[in-house]
Amino acid sequence: MSEEKEARKPGKGASDVEELREVLSVVRGEIPALLREVIGPLRELMTLTYTPEQARERARAIAAFYKELTDAGIPKEDALQLVRDNFINPMALIRGVFSERRHRAEEEEEE
Repeated sequence: MSEEKEARKPGKGASDVEELREVLSVVRGEIPALLREVIGPLRELMTLTYTPEQARERARAIAAFYKELTDAGIPKEDALQLVRDNFINPMALIRGVFSERRHRAEEEEEE
């Protein structure tokens, strides 16, 4: 009860309450945006769970893509990089989302 009285008094208590309101306002604004950023990639990741047949089909598609590239005269190293760029690893997708979020937060702190 004495904390409530302190919060009502002008001075430190009131400024603490105001600061808490500001913090909660920022949290209330940031959490929904964070969830929206995470939900899309998570949905995509969930669709990347393969049955054994889907895994075989994906492997065939990757192998055919690589073979087409090398048959067209593209150096093996470049073909391999193109395969990596065009067939996303699910873990790379997750790391990318969180890395981008961390990068944006660091930029905001610098401003």
